[in-house]
This record gives sequence, C-alpha cells and structure tokens, in this order.
Amino acid sequence: MSGLTLDEIADTRDIHERAAEEGAATEDYSLRRVPATWRWSSWSALWSYSGLSTAMAFPLTAGLLAMFYGGEATLLAFLMTLIYTSVGVRHFAKKASEEGALEVLMSRQSFGFLGASYQLIAYGLLGAVYFALEGHVMASALTELTGWSEYVSAAIICLIFIPLSIYGMKFLSVFQGATIWLYVIGIAFVLVGVSSGWSAEVSSANAGEVWWQVNPNKVPFNWLTVLSAFGAISGVLGAIMILICTEQARFARRAESTKAALLFSTVALVICQILTPALGVYLLAATGGKMPDPGVSITKLMGGFGLALIVLTQLRVNVINVYFGTNAAENVFATAFKRTWHRTVYIVPFLAICYLIIVSPWLSKFGTIMTMLSVFLVNWVNVMLGEFWLLRERVGLPAWSEIRRGYLPKYNRIGLISMWVPTVVGVAMATGQFGPVAAALAVPLTGAAAFFLPWLLASLMSPDAVLKQYLSRVPESTKSLPELALCPIEGARHHRTDFVLCPFHGDKFISSTACAAEKSCGLRCQSGG
Repeated sequence: MSGLTLDEIADTRDIHERAAEEGAATEDYSLRRVPATWRWSSWSALWSYSGLSTAMAFPLTAGLLAMFYGGEATLLAFLMTLIYTSVGVRHFAKKASEEGALEVLMSRQSFGFLGASYQLIAYGLLGAVYFALEGHVMASALTELTGWSEYVSAAIICLIFIPLSIYGMKFLSVFQGATIWLYVIGIAFVLVGVSSGWSAEVSSANAGEVWWQVNPNKVPFNWLTVLSAFGAISGVLGAIMILICTEQARFARRAESTKAALLFSTVALVICQILTPALGVYLLAATGGKMPDPGVSITKLMGGFGLALIVLTQLRVNVINVYFGTNAAENVFATAFKRTWHRTVYIVPFLAICYLIIVSPWLSKFGTIMTMLSVFLVNWVNVMLGEFWLLRERVGLPAWSEIRRGYLPKYNRIGLISMWVPTVVGVAMATGQFGPVAAALAVPLTGAAAFFLPWLLASLMSPDAVLKQYLSRVPESTKSLPELALCPIEGARHHRTDFVLCPFHGDKFISSTACAAEKSCGLRCQSGG
C-alpha cells in the first residue's frame, strides 16, 4: 500500500477550464470524487459556502440562547465555537480540495461502507431541521406582514425551493456571489434603521450602551451558562460547518487547497460565528429583550423591505440545506439499498419533511434539541479528526480516505464504537434528566471521548486487526489504465482513479459507482471466493 501515490487515488491534474460530462451541473459528483475538469478557484468555492455565513440561523440562535442564558454567555460560547470550528474547517477544507471528496464519502472509511450510512440518515434529517429553522424565520416574517396562517406561509416557502434546488454547485456559486452584496446592503439598512429609531419597538434606545448584556430571564453569567450555550451551538452551528465545508471545498482546484482552507476557516467563520450572532443579540436588546426572532424584528423595523431581506438570506442558505440533505439521501439509498436515483428525486420528499417540522412546536424545545444534535455532530467530526491526527500514521494508513466499496469493509468497529457510544451517553446527558451540570458538559465531555477513542481502541488491537477495520483489501494500482477509462458496466468514461479491480466481473476494472451498485457479487473481492 505504501507504493500507491496520490495520483492513483485522486485526479491530480491542474486544469483551469471547467468541463464535465452531461448531468454534472445537477449531480455534482455526490457519489464519486470531483475530477480536475470540474474544479474552479478557491474564491468561487468560498462564494458557494458564503450562504451559510449569512444564514439567519446564526442571529436567530443567538437571540434565542440570549433569552435562555444571557447575551454575554451566548457571545462567549460563539467565540469558543469559532476557535473549535476554525481548526476543523482548515483541515477538512484542505483535505476535500486535495481529494475531491465530500464528508459523506470520507466517512466511508472511518465507519465502514455500510456503517457510514447510519450517520447519513441522521445527517439528511439534520438538513431538514436546518431548513426548518431557516424556513421558520421566513414563514414568521411572511405571516407578520400578510396575516396569513403559518401553515400557508410555510407551504409557500417550501414550494419556492423546488425550482431553486434542481441545479447544484454551479448554480450555488453564481447565486451566492450575486446575492452577497444585496445582503450586505440590507444589513447596513437594518443597523441604520435601529440607530435612527425607525420603529419604537426595534430601537437602539431600547438596547442601551451595554446591549451585549441583555438578559431577559436574569440568568447568572457563569461557566454553567457559557457551557450550556456552547453545547447548543458547537455542533449545529459549529461542527456542521466543518462537515459542510467539504461540499464546497472539494470543487476548489488542488493547487489552491491551502488558500481554500485559509479562506474557509477565517473569512467565512468570522462572519457567521462572530458578526451575525452579535447582530442577533443586538436586535434582541433593541426590542427590549422581547423578540429573539430577527424575522419578526427586522420586518417590524422595515416592513416589506425587511421581509425581502429575510427571504434573501433564507434563499441563500436553504438552497445549501436542500443540497446537502439530498446529497446525503442519494448516498444512503445508493450504499444501503443500491438505488442509484438522482439527487433531484429526493427534493420533494425532503421538502415535505421540512414543512412538517416548520409547523410543529419544535422550537419550544429548542435548547435541548440543539444540544442533542450538537452531540451527534461534534462526535462525528471528532472521531474523524482523532483518526486522522492520532491513528493513521501510527498504524500505516494513508493520509487520504478510501471511498470505493470494493476496498472497504461493511463496518468499521473502531469508528462506530467511537462514534455511537459517546453519542448515546451525550444525548442522555443533554436531556437534562441528570441535572443542568451534566447537560452543560454533554458536548465537551463526549466530544473529547470521541476524539481519543479511535486511538485507544486501536491500541488494544493488533496492527493487522486495525488495518482490517479500515481496508478489506489493498487498493489496486490503476496506472495501467488510460487517463480516461471506459467502465464496462456503466458504459461511461471516468478518470482512472475512480476504478476498482473486480474479481466478479472477470478481474476487470469497473467504476466505483458500478461497484457500489452491484447486488449479485456477494463481495467476492473481499472474501477471496
């Protein structure tokens, strides 16, 4: 295995002209690595990621948590989240650009080809939760302006995203780059309106000079409230940024991987984890501590223009939420059920689930739900980081992540135990049944356990046993193939690094997606039969 080079695993060509086969604009290579022909600059990748930075989920969450824990504790928790997230985003964005793989593909080696699908089910549903959080802001703003029922407003919001979600990353980059300036101008008007007293209900006069100390429930500022707020946001608005950054960074050219990692881990994160949360706390203070939802306060402040701004921000982020949610669904059905349906098939079912969440009373349990989701996300990221940093070099695993079914075991016990044991414990702690201290410590304690467990479990096993958890057999060299090889099963040409040597098909090289979709082989390549 040490003889394999990266150019046998990933398409390392440096190509500046983008060109892809038919359908790439909608599929975006969610089941295989992105080839060099479909890459662009690191700035273009950042634009497609910027929809997350301007999401109303950040000021909305900041406002809601400031109601629960106070403004000071909330902003300090966001600062802690920024420090944690920037380290992970820097690593994952660089890795994604170098290998051309998104997080759901990287997870296959860490948890096993089928084992990773359990996470992807939750991950896809998580996309629906994020959409619902953003959609709730849009629906409440629409209801505030029109007086329509929340059921009608939520339905309209969901329907809008059907045509917007058909096209993938190519559309995302253009859309985000074109609308970022409208967002900046709109937020500037919000700040001018608050300071100028356009509305008595949303005014700087209500905020006071120390607006960051807004604390409607008079909660004490201490380590317990800070960790409680950190637990609620470190995953759903922190670790999720580490995972999702791979969806966009994998399209940055390999030659710009370091630049992409720097842009993603600084510019994007400072905006979403410092500036926009501060805006949410400020707007809460400007309403006298009464309105944590910026969808309501901004609409009250600027009427129809405020509603347009809210809609714009939600359009920017929710096309990404639909994108990563449907990508996850495509991967689950491809790996677990051998159904290679296109990502767009899942758009309508995904939005139906989003609608049901929006109109349900889930926000009443906002803090608890967010903490549970944070446990799941932080543990997922930390298991992979612990594996990358503490384990791979020690046992002789390559730095790159294998994603092809023919070379992976169904389940990786090291990764699955490291992921799910701390997660079950953390979710139990997050319920609050064991007291507020246990709930506050749920994320940091179980996250630390998830980080060190891969190394600990591997140290109790022989080196050969550890390697078998990550690779069912040594990947075969593809240097004998032409640069663009024809798959005898699919009848399509792909870069040679995508191919797997298949004993079932007469020791021919077949594409990774043809390998993943094969139902009759009985994994002969792994059993030696």
